[in-house]
Amino acid sequence: MIRRYIISLLLVGLLFIILGCGGGGGSEDAPPEATITINPTEITVSDASVATTEHTEYYQIVVKDGNGIPLKNVELRITFVWAVPDVYGVVHFYDGGNPVDSPLDVETDEDGAYILTVKFQSGGGMTYNGTIQVTSGSLFASADFSVDTGDEEQPTP
Repeated sequence: MIRRYIISLLLVGLLFIILGCGGGGGSEDAPPEATITINPTEITVSDASVATTEHTEYYQIVVKDGNGIPLKNVELRITFVWAVPDVYGVVHFYDGGNPVDSPLDVETDEDGAYILTVKFQSGGGMTYNGTIQVTSGSLFASADFSVDTGDEEQPTP
């Protein structure tokens, strides 16, 4: 009887050890052999209008392991120099329905992806550019972003 009790305790203990090891369901950085891709890789808006216009663009950020399998629950840090949540900013990151700070810390979904919503202004003589940067652990990916007035200098004959 005592022997059965001890074996039962050992099996229950072993079960807790197995369940507690690895995976725990939490998020973590992408492994070094993984890749981060951003689509699109570049957005350029030329707007010569006097009035400002608000735009919304979406970036799909995907993390895959060395075999091309999407990785869920990977921590991502997304930054862009012009993204600020205040009302006077010309670029806003959204996570859900509210503007958020840059850097934005998020994680990938079940498909190894995160959809970044970016709302921004053009027109009114505004010109700005920068690079949206995504990092996870030692990995890095970027996408170019620019707004200009569409005025190109004409070459002098």
